Amino acid sequence: MKFSMTHTINQMRLKRLRKILHQVNSYSDAYAQLEDAALQAKTAEFQKVIQAGTSLSQLLPEAYAVIREASRRVLGMYPKDVQVLGAIVLHEGNIAEMQTGEGKTLTATMPLYLNALTGKGAYLITTNDYLARRDYEEMKPLFEWLGLTIALGFVDIPDYEYMPGEKQKIYSHDIIYTTNGRLGFDYLIDNLADGQEGKFLPDLNFGIIDEADSIILDSAQTPLVISGAPRVQSNLFHIVKAFVETLKKDVHFKMEKTKKEIWLTPEGIDAANAYFGIESIYEEGYFDLARNINLALRARHLFDANLDYFVYNGEVVLIDRITGRMLPGTKLQSGLHQAIEAKENVELSLDMSVMATITFQNLFRQFNDFSGMSATSKLGEKEFFDLYSKVVVQIPTDRPIARHDEEDRVFKNAEDKNKAILERVQALYESQRPVLLITRTAEVAEYFSMALFELNIPNNLLIAQNVAKEAQMIAEAGQLSAVTVATSMAGRGTDIKLAEGVQELGGLAVIISEHMENSRVDRQLRGRAGRQGDPGSSQIYISLEDYLVKRWGKGHMLNNDKLNQVDSDALQQSRMFQKRVQKTVARAQRVSEEHGVLQREMANEYEKSISIQRELIYQERDRVLALWDMGRLNLAQLAEEVFRRDYRQKALNSREKLIDYIYQRVSFQFANDLSDLSLHNEKEVVTFLTKLFESTLQAQEQALNDNYLYTRFVQKAILKAIDSHWIQQVDHLQQLKSSVQNRQNGQRNAIFEYHKVALESFETMSTEIKGHIIHNLCQSVTTFDKEGKLVVHFPN
Repeated sequence: MKFSMTHTINQMRLKRLRKILHQVNSYSDAYAQLEDAALQAKTAEFQKVIQAGTSLSQLLPEAYAVIREASRRVLGMYPKDVQVLGAIVLHEGNIAEMQTGEGKTLTATMPLYLNALTGKGAYLITTNDYLARRDYEEMKPLFEWLGLTIALGFVDIPDYEYMPGEKQKIYSHDIIYTTNGRLGFDYLIDNLADGQEGKFLPDLNFGIIDEADSIILDSAQTPLVISGAPRVQSNLFHIVKAFVETLKKDVHFKMEKTKKEIWLTPEGIDAANAYFGIESIYEEGYFDLARNINLALRARHLFDANLDYFVYNGEVVLIDRITGRMLPGTKLQSGLHQAIEAKENVELSLDMSVMATITFQNLFRQFNDFSGMSATSKLGEKEFFDLYSKVVVQIPTDRPIARHDEEDRVFKNAEDKNKAILERVQALYESQRPVLLITRTAEVAEYFSMALFELNIPNNLLIAQNVAKEAQMIAEAGQLSAVTVATSMAGRGTDIKLAEGVQELGGLAVIISEHMENSRVDRQLRGRAGRQGDPGSSQIYISLEDYLVKRWGKGHMLNNDKLNQVDSDALQQSRMFQKRVQKTVARAQRVSEEHGVLQREMANEYEKSISIQRELIYQERDRVLALWDMGRLNLAQLAEEVFRRDYRQKALNSREKLIDYIYQRVSFQFANDLSDLSLHNEKEVVTFLTKLFESTLQAQEQALNDNYLYTRFVQKAILKAIDSHWIQQVDHLQQLKSSVQNRQNGQRNAIFEYHKVALESFETMSTEIKGHIIHNLCQSVTTFDKEGKLVVHFPN
């Protein structure tokens, strides 16, 4: 028997982990003899030894043995050895691959308990509200029995408005169950607080990511965006749409759909100039027109309805292409969303400016340490290591996998394939065996659902539009004669439990209508059957007309004249034909995966600038919020720097200009006396302005007559300046990225140009922030509201 190098390495890792498992097991009998109170007292005992200097790794065997025994008493579930192995991997900050049904929820309780003992917090992060709430409710009794506090990281009410202090209370708990989206938005909101009382998120200490490959690989570069004021709405969306509809591919424009790139040819540029009656769309003054033409081209040719988005209740709603789930509230940036709305003839939404943004990749880098678990991590092993320095450890199953993964069925065209799928589902239905039929798109799922109804086969349809029924549908999917038609979203993270009598029929049959663009997704879909040693089967049906082949294959088989002349039945019997198609599909899937990795690498490159800038800005905000000795800020030195720069740039060596500058930027109370000042002496003018600044600020302090209020005033003035310019910078970087990506000057050159301009704009922003701070400090007006709270009215 031959083993790969990765298999050997995995066995070596498991050998080391089993030694730790042996230590955990060595405490089992002793802890089983303890009274409840004695077992519960272990939590406080562990917390004391941690404070005394014992490391978590040293404490792990005892702590795991305690929560293991507690789980048996409270939940009636005793974590198995393989679950303890997975729990050790998670504590060590790596990725545990555990198959569907192996009990990842229970596995996570052990490292959550251990890391929560530090008092610094531990998070379980999953993909959706349902899973977070389910796991929280299931595990809450266990953690509370052991004396730890646990919270759900959100209030599960649509459009809920949090009361002051409510989020602080949530995040003060020892253990928090939440979702990646909820945590990400809270991180951004927390870093927009204008006072320490508005901060609620503690340092992110330790997190466990459920479905890790989905969140930090497939969705790694998904940006979370907090929008601010709307931009001035362009009136060009519909005008440009009409023009773009007249253009012909390869004549007026060319595109690389796999790279999401599209551009006008010289003929296309001429057509645009003629259509709009101008000399050149790239001349100064027509930038917005050129930009809108590109947006309309991208919307029309690079984004597909029912694949990239749905039109739902008169709105364009984005779809996660990996999971098939809708992304309500998420919008494409820089006008692209509005271009798609114009394409679909729905009402245009406002194009909002971006106030704050972060990708999931950079969100999880805020943790001191994090780990992950998934049933399909191994296929992403290289990316996990390259991006996060995490190794993947495959945890053996408690029972051997009994699922039978049948060989692909191969067809010449989609019509033959779909007919065979319906025949197979009908045969399984007649045998009472439950079926889960999975498609790539909602459109295909709806087709099969209707076709099955026409065959008098009742079925449940699970697509993004009816996700609210997901849990119920998945719960019923293992019943006798159940037929469930779904997209790839189908119940990930939810076990399909078999009804009585189904095992004898062969378990759940998973039929997949085509290979997905990523082999990990194929494995996830197969894994819907055969949980915890249950019987089951999976089979993928493929044809030369499948999306994967048409988009990523070379097309030589599709365009083969001899092949097209051969009867479908004859090809169906040809082993050589089947092998060739399978190789074509496998090759197309590899190309698709390589492209996905490349796209994530490119996105990561673009993200580096904003990530570094965001970190610097957030650190500066935290420094200001934590600073209560205003003398340490040396505001006079900052003012001197600003005045020196402005003297040179604004030519403040004339009486009129200097007086205007003082009234506009420094003091309303200036006595208009410059008689003793040598206006051409820079040092003398700067010294004069600095003294005027100090007296103005001293007047603000005396008016407030309270050190705390004065400190809050200074903090608010500084934060207002930082936030105003940072919001503009974030929005600028979003627009800049879109702009350079559309230029055909080579990907690496585009990235270099982006970083160069991003750095220049950051340096400009930093300079402008300093001037804005001085302006705010000098010319803001302070009042008090009805409750006696300080209100600062900032200058325009």
